[in-house]
Amino acid sequence: MEANIPLVKMLCLKYCSYYKPGKSEELACGGYHVVERLMQAGRIRNPETSGGSVKAEIVSDLVRALCNACPFHEHDCDFFQDRASRPCGGFVLLSQLLAGEGITIDEIKYKNGE
Repeated sequence: MEANIPLVKMLCLKYCSYYKPGKSEELACGGYHVVERLMQAGRIRNPETSGGSVKAEIVSDLVRALCNACPFHEHDCDFFQDRASRPCGGFVLLSQLLAGEGITIDEIKYKNGE
């Protein structure tokens, strides 16, 4: 994967507590790929979010639509193993966009690599 530098700055640096600049730039979570796809499709124009709380129902829906197919979910994702952990930046941004009704859960459905 070639890093999309504007996306990395907008998503990973801002929302992801796991992102370490310069470390394994070739790795990207499922949330990154979904945000990239939605931005390319014009569904996410202004990725700024309110940062407010997200309902448990949205978290559950997003875990099913995004996390279950993410390549990191089984061994490398603390959040998938324990919901008390922080999710990836893609999850954070997508959950807030869902809460703000900017996008729908059907638009998020992720298949490994898409």
